[in-house]
Amino acid sequence: MAVVTLHSLADTRRLGRLLAAGLRELGPVALLLRGPLRSGKTTLTAALTAALPGGDLAEVGSPSFTICNYYPTTPPVLHADLYRSPGSPPEELEEALDDGRSQVILEWAEYLPPQLLPEEYLDISVDACEKGRLLTLTAHGPRAEALLRQTCGQWPGGEA
Repeated sequence: MAVVTLHSLADTRRLGRLLAAGLRELGPVALLLRGPLRSGKTTLTAALTAALPGGDLAEVGSPSFTICNYYPTTPPVLHADLYRSPGSPPEELEEALDDGRSQVILEWAEYLPPQLLPEEYLDISVDACEKGRLLTLTAHGPRAEALLRQTCGQWPGGEA
């Protein structure tokens, strides 16, 4: 587990780039994002997606109404949001969590039924704090742990 404080939008973009670099090296690891409305989940997703190959073609937006957005990156990103469908995720999300070929980024992950949790995922909880945003990152599985270590090792100051 690691804790990261994002003081600015520049910090959010830096973290997105670091996560994308790790995912390019390690392969897809589901990212499960938790946090209140307007906490920066979609902003982090946009930063990460922009840093992937093909990300310049992606128009990242909140999937609150569409439930799932696909972005033409390598690997392809499935950006999903369970805010409007708690407990009943769309079939394409279930398929993407199972196939391991797509980069899944799930907002409102607290609404994902436990039986659908993938074997490998990085849980990212976002909370507001006096200094900006406080992120708690918890790895589940060896690739997620490697992603967390690599990201934290490159964070300014050498700690996350």
